[in-house]
Amino acid sequence: MNKLISLLFLLLLTQGLYAQQFLWSTIENDDFEYVSIENVTSRVLDIYDVYEYYSDGTGYSKSDFLNIMEKYSGNSKNWEELKKTITEIDNLTVFAIKDNLGNGSVILIVMVSPKGVDIVAFTNNYELDIINTSPYDKEKFEKWFNSLLY
Repeated sequence: MNKLISLLFLLLLTQGLYAQQFLWSTIENDDFEYVSIENVTSRVLDIYDVYEYYSDGTGYSKSDFLNIMEKYSGNSKNWEELKKTITEIDNLTVFAIKDNLGNGSVILIVMVSPKGVDIVAFTNNYELDIINTSPYDKEKFEKWFNSLLY
């Protein structure tokens, strides 16, 4: 799981959030596509159909997530901004970021709620503890993913 946190850190802090391909968010902003919370699952299922694997990085409290991220951050300005943003979120906020780390693309779905942070990462690269995106398990994945949103 620390690998997923390291990946998120790499994407959000070392290169800057806007250096990545920000796909969409539930925040209305002119810089990226707005997706209503009601349409998030549909958008994630579209990603599920394209990628072979996903990682489950769910279940972090905000404080645990921030403590883990802080180990990697140092005292950068980006870290302070991200920490403040995550701490202040009081409604479920979901965003999708795409990046290519040199061995294929990865899409991170990050969900921040008042109580916690959940991450689901999609990739075509096999890694330890990764889960297949089988069409036979799509309905099960959808139910599980919806449980994170409501």
